[in-house]
Amino acid sequence: MTPESVTREVDIDAAAEAVWSAVTDPDLRSTWLDDDDATERSVRVDEVDAGHRLVWTWWRPDDEPGASTVEIALRPLDGGGTRVVVTETLAMPLPMAKAQAGASASLKWDRRLLGLELMFVGVLAGVR
Repeated sequence: MTPESVTREVDIDAAAEAVWSAVTDPDLRSTWLDDDDATERSVRVDEVDAGHRLVWTWWRPDDEPGASTVEIALRPLDGGGTRVVVTETLAMPLPMAKAQAGASASLKWDRRLLGLELMFVGVLAGVR
């Protein structure tokens, strides 16, 4: 059985530098990423390509073998804006829980990226 990956993307009407700050600054990141699932995890940063790509591995307490890897890549869009692509490679789930684990991760990333997008909508509207 091979590990499962979940990929989600969102286009943000903001420059890559601003989006990179939202991904890497702990205070900004907490506004869109820090749901209960995310805050309970331990995190190890694996790769940083400043302004373009961040990769980390995270796991729940006492479950490092169940770690998954998250890659966040930023891509400039023609005409302005930034595409944010998140890929989480899940730890190999139990066979019966495989589909459920992938669906759960997908929904969590959908909500997180909506939060990131809304953060920039609020900034553009002058709300903070």
